[in-house]
Amino acid sequence: MYEPKREFITTSETILFVSSLFMWLYTVQYFETVDSAWWILPLMTFLLFLRSFIGRRVDLSFNWAEEEEARKSDQKKG
Repeated sequence: MYEPKREFITTSETILFVSSLFMWLYTVQYFETVDSAWWILPLMTFLLFLRSFIGRRVDLSFNWAEEEEARKSDQKKG
């Protein structure tokens, strides 16, 4: 059977990572105070990147698919 090749990083993750990098650089250059709310935007963008990047590698389903199949087979029997 054909197995699709897993990419190391997807296009959307690359866009999130690069945009957060440029936002950090812009924020550091023009907003030198840490109190500024502008620090939230690059932080949230980077967190979205991390969530997507790590989430593709970790099985976040916690075997719910297997439990779902077992539940459906039990319903068919009963």
